[in-house]
Amino acid sequence: MMLRTLYLKSIRDRWVGVTVAVVALFLVVWMGLWAYSGVDEADTYLQQMPDEMVAMLGITRESGTTGLMFSTMFSFLAPFVFAGLALSMGASAIAGEERDGTMNVLTSAPRSRGRMLWSKATALLTLMLIAAVAMWLSYEVAAQLAGADASSLNLGAATIQMTIVSLFYGAVALAIGAGTGNRSTASGIATALVVVSFLGAGLMPLFEGWEDGAKIFPWYYIDASQPMINGVDWAPMAVLGGISVVLVLGGWWGLARRDLRAGGGHASLLERLKQNDRLAAVLSRVQGKGSTRGIITKSLSDQRTVTTIVGASFFFFLVAMGPMFNALGDTIGDVVDSMPDAILAMIGYADYSTATGWYHGEAMSIYGPLMISIVAIGAGAALVREERRRTIGVLLGVPLSRASIALRKLAAMAILAATIGVIMFAGISVGNGVANLGMDVGNVVAAAVLLTALGLMIGSSAYFFGGVFGTHSAAVWGGTGVAVAGWAINMFVGVNPDLEWFAKISPFYWLLEGFPLDNGMDWTALAVLTIEAAVLAAVGLWAYTRRDLRG
Repeated sequence: MMLRTLYLKSIRDRWVGVTVAVVALFLVVWMGLWAYSGVDEADTYLQQMPDEMVAMLGITRESGTTGLMFSTMFSFLAPFVFAGLALSMGASAIAGEERDGTMNVLTSAPRSRGRMLWSKATALLTLMLIAAVAMWLSYEVAAQLAGADASSLNLGAATIQMTIVSLFYGAVALAIGAGTGNRSTASGIATALVVVSFLGAGLMPLFEGWEDGAKIFPWYYIDASQPMINGVDWAPMAVLGGISVVLVLGGWWGLARRDLRAGGGHASLLERLKQNDRLAAVLSRVQGKGSTRGIITKSLSDQRTVTTIVGASFFFFLVAMGPMFNALGDTIGDVVDSMPDAILAMIGYADYSTATGWYHGEAMSIYGPLMISIVAIGAGAALVREERRRTIGVLLGVPLSRASIALRKLAAMAILAATIGVIMFAGISVGNGVANLGMDVGNVVAAAVLLTALGLMIGSSAYFFGGVFGTHSAAVWGGTGVAVAGWAINMFVGVNPDLEWFAKISPFYWLLEGFPLDNGMDWTALAVLTIEAAVLAAVGLWAYTRRDLRG
């Protein structure tokens, strides 16, 4: 009975996120299929495309623009959403309970640590399977609603492979969280693995002789076997499933052999130094009155693991893109130039024959927004995370108003978004210098500032949902929904001339439309993104100060 209760509690705690993810993906597919239905150019291009390129997309010619849409979903957007779901649940399964101070309640029941972990793991598996089935069925419904023919595509097989790979990332996060008791470390390392896998699986096949190197990355197995054509490739799926089980067993072994935390995670280096009587007085003088700065510092510290891993991987990717352009620019530029606008929309209409177009298509359209969204959403949800951890009472014990504390959390989010913007500037600048690409430094600054503004807008969306609804899940998945929907609206709706006006509601439209790496700052775009962020933050702050707090 105890096992079942914890299992059901875990499902109850996470069902909102799963529901939002599935609904968001359904709306993206429905909207994309609807927009593509009025574009004949992309279908004509697909019919004329070489067999090798059609095979690379993992679709059939008969599937037309419907196949292009689902190829994009299963190779990029849906896997990121599902992997995010899995690693979030895995990292929180054990380490999250310890961080929130609820582990002592769970361990007070007559239940072993092993049974507790298996309850959590089983709940994760159940939720992911429910999400997979719901997404599969919703895709079929979306095709019917849009009048699209998906009969030549095996959407079920693609869903199965994507789900198994996502479960692998969830198992990594669960094992690290159970073994260390640190949720930030678990989510940070698992997130880095997702990003590195995505980059490795996508980039290594571009280099002659390195194609097989992509096989070491789990992401490769999402669509390498062309599941929408050939069905499920069960051999690598069995291997990944077996590794996932081994990882969970490793997490159980680690959990059984360490002391559990009672909440709050580990003390920072600064806090440990303060425990030394000789250093405490000195540190107090250096810090001055820390109540004002301490909340911002604490918020930055809470996000340091994810920010460090995401920022480092983003920086090295941007640096590597410079030499990569010199190696691939001539070949890939010709291929991309031959594509119709309906396809180019997915990479921000970038001209891959130029260095600025190469960075626009890869860094500005895909990786940059992804990296800054991960950091900004986590930071935007930090205020309501204090309520979930039941630490909000401690913060409110300092001589500051509720609004002052909320503003400091908002300031921390802005600092973190700006940090990713600085990293983008530094990475592109180094890549530009190493490869001697001749890109304008002022234009690189403009691109970094606009990316920061996008991060502020998305982070403020999470802050808004958290302030209004008061739950961490509402903040995280509200912010994620804005990011996913915004990307989809700009990339898919904008390909139809009759719907191009609608794309302007997307923040991604304002990031990309002015091609800042070529043309410099688009002041209108910066104003739109900044005003949207300010309005969302102001409403979120107003709502937060007027509702009852949890915890």
